[in-house]
Amino acid sequence: MAKKKSGLGRIFGVFWRGLAILYGLFMLLSLFLVPLFLYFLVAANGPPEIEQDTALVWAPVGNLIEQRSSSVGAELIEEFIAPQDQETVVYNLVKSLDEAAEDSRIQMAFLKLDDMGAAGAGQLEDLSAAINRFKKTGKRVVAWAPTYSQSQYYLAAQADEVYLDPLGFVFLEGYGVYHTYFKEALDKLGVEINVFRVGEYKSFVEPFTRNDMSPEARAANRAWLESLWKIYKEKVAPSRQLEPEDLEAYIATLGEQLTESGGNAAEVALKAGLVTAVLPLEAVREKMRERVGEDEEHGSFRQINNFDYLRAVQAEAIAPKGDSKIGVVVVDGAIIDGESSRGSAGGDTIARLVREVRRDDHAAALLLRVNSPGGSLFASETIRREVELTRAAGKPVVVSMAGVAASGGYWISMDADKILAQPNTITGSLGVFGIVPTISEPLKKLGIHTDGLGTTPLSGALRLTEPLSPEVKNILQTGVEHAYSEFISKVAKARGMSVAAVDRIAQGRVWSGADAERIGLVDAFGGMQDAINLTAELAGLQPDGYTLETMREPSNWSSYLNFFSSKISAQWLPQWRALIPVDPALSWISKGLNDPRGLYAHCFCEPAAASSSP
Repeated sequence: MAKKKSGLGRIFGVFWRGLAILYGLFMLLSLFLVPLFLYFLVAANGPPEIEQDTALVWAPVGNLIEQRSSSVGAELIEEFIAPQDQETVVYNLVKSLDEAAEDSRIQMAFLKLDDMGAAGAGQLEDLSAAINRFKKTGKRVVAWAPTYSQSQYYLAAQADEVYLDPLGFVFLEGYGVYHTYFKEALDKLGVEINVFRVGEYKSFVEPFTRNDMSPEARAANRAWLESLWKIYKEKVAPSRQLEPEDLEAYIATLGEQLTESGGNAAEVALKAGLVTAVLPLEAVREKMRERVGEDEEHGSFRQINNFDYLRAVQAEAIAPKGDSKIGVVVVDGAIIDGESSRGSAGGDTIARLVREVRRDDHAAALLLRVNSPGGSLFASETIRREVELTRAAGKPVVVSMAGVAASGGYWISMDADKILAQPNTITGSLGVFGIVPTISEPLKKLGIHTDGLGTTPLSGALRLTEPLSPEVKNILQTGVEHAYSEFISKVAKARGMSVAAVDRIAQGRVWSGADAERIGLVDAFGGMQDAINLTAELAGLQPDGYTLETMREPSNWSSYLNFFSSKISAQWLPQWRALIPVDPALSWISKGLNDPRGLYAHCFCEPAAASSSP
């Protein structure tokens, strides 16, 4: 017989249930009121005033990205409570410099680069081009940082004056690709890695099938790495009145020169001509005060940062004539099946945004900005089909490739009317692979066995607890070969080439943008602004006759919750986790292997020095 609760137990039960209800109501009100309060706070906080004779402080913070992963509403709140977050949108930086170039109130630009993090080589070229457009108006550009990584120095070198802190250094190292290889460890564990691929150079799976880089992968990697490094030297050296060989000499003799200078790296950089002068920040500020005057409130020179400046000019912008627009869809990160998440582009999400552009009567064209090494083949094809339908609907499509647009990133791009890339964009890698691990041997060693029966020879054939049969291996390899055939056939049709010609430049091989233009994979060189101008031209739009609308997912309560939880996580989780090196293959596999057919067009082709700073 059930024991009846005592009167005291019933009282406590009612109390705790009431407390739970109150807690739920509190959380519900918080979810509703906090975003609403912050939204109105943002609206009430009007754009800043731009004073005459002001310096634009151009200060990228964190990693350079193509689009924030927040939804529209969450981003608005984020820009108010955390404008200096650990990500900076490349186009916003470009736009701020381009607007300032024609703004009589802005006298000069000050590049403060010490907080800039990871950046793709193609993204750096977009920013570099914006700096040089600014300089062409006759306005000077000054750069300062306590120390320059290779990526930071790429931008700093474009300035008229480059200053370095007395305790700083300029660290140039060239480009490299390094992977961790697991074959011997997997063999010891008895894990069998079944690989299905097409392409002599498709080296994604090598970390699981070899203990070192294959000769084919080494040769291919060397070609595009040397192409990127050549572009870097040819871009940086002339800006400092140096020869490319001078940069090579600086790197080769750095240890020797540091010994001679007693470890004074700033002196070595100055002697090599990499910087204009060695000065602390306060001394550089004094120079800026002499040019633009003093901001008495802050005790520095008169200035406005790129974030505030862009808010101000957007508020002042004159409405365009007519209601035509160009829809911009950004594909940033690995392509996965389903919906987008932080750091990845979901095939369903991107396809839906492209479809919105196609169905919008006011959208005259589509601009697809791609910064992706690819991923799920099915997701990539889902996006490509929507791009194809958009062109079929009579709307021009232009692709602007950023730092990397390879494998699946190229798959989604190939059907555009025009493809633009930077010379140092990483692209190509036209290949397909599948990977299936089986763990029967480790289980046997542990005394774990599998048994059962099925109605056909294929019943349970893809169980990871048993080796793959020859029939299953043949099925999977045939599927990969078919997918590769589809890939190169689609490229051939889209690019007006023969299948044989595409096959010769495919095979999973990675190309720099410079080589990709030469072999016909891209149409021309250019950055985001060039792509915008070309899209408008193809759509027959006048420069002042359209708006640019970046397509985003609408806000919902889930997006607000994800935003706040990510902020809490960033504050509470230990920061040292970012210092633990994780191989890109493992990082992507942990979240990106969700293609429904298990087929992938993914490229690990981002050079170390372009994606990290010391």
